[in-house]
Amino acid sequence: MQKIKDHVYVETEFLGCNPSFIITTDGIVMIDAPQKPEEAFQWRKEIQKHGKVAYIVNTDHHRDHAIGDYYFGAETIMHEGTMKKLTAPEYVELCKNWVKLLDPQSGPIMNHYFVRRPKFTYSSRMTLHVGEDTFELIHAKSHTADETLVYMPEKKVLFTGDTVCTNGIPSLYESYPLEWLDALQLIEELDFEVLVPGHGNVGNKDSMRQFRKELKILINRAEELINQGLDRETIIQDLRYEDVVHSKYPPSVTAHFQQNMGRNIGRLYDALIKK
Repeated sequence: MQKIKDHVYVETEFLGCNPSFIITTDGIVMIDAPQKPEEAFQWRKEIQKHGKVAYIVNTDHHRDHAIGDYYFGAETIMHEGTMKKLTAPEYVELCKNWVKLLDPQSGPIMNHYFVRRPKFTYSSRMTLHVGEDTFELIHAKSHTADETLVYMPEKKVLFTGDTVCTNGIPSLYESYPLEWLDALQLIEELDFEVLVPGHGNVGNKDSMRQFRKELKILINRAEELINQGLDRETIIQDLRYEDVVHSKYPPSVTAHFQQNMGRNIGRLYDALIKK
């Protein structure tokens, strides 16, 4: 666990996203939650040394960001699109099966799994004041349709979720690649010193610029292949990028991410053809 500013902590070594927490005078605000029960309990024990969790802000609906809300007795806050995904009828079973794949011994813990419905949702922007701290929630259509940036202007800290990953490009199968570039431009215009990515090491504005460069290279390569006249299936087979984001996952889910690579490139192709 890293202390990145006074009262601001982040964990970058859990399996999945980078959960964070901020100690305020009115309780603790968590950004995302660990997905593995063992890591969630470890995280909860650490947080309890500092107080009680008042709110959890989810940066998107993906399981590695939101499944762990279950382990914390706190109100949740999220984009309205995230709420729709989390409350879909099939989501509970997906989460149960996912955790059992990651950690078969945790099966009994998930038998009573449920989704914590949010206390608040927002559509475009929302400002949350907890104690003396300000949290600006900003919707960003990028990695998914419902990404949330969490900006703390006084502390000059930005939690980007998977809109920025400092260890490579995350999954694209639900993404909006061109709008993603717009979201990165929005981030460029914010005044911050520390960037907490969805995955990878804590960084800064240069980290975002490096990520944007990598994403643009992939988009440009796809455009080149389309302009050469290659069809969708050929491009799906030929175009790849290194999936470092999911490299630490166990063999039980490796096939899932390998299959997703084809979906990732297909989504990119469809976005560019639509343009």
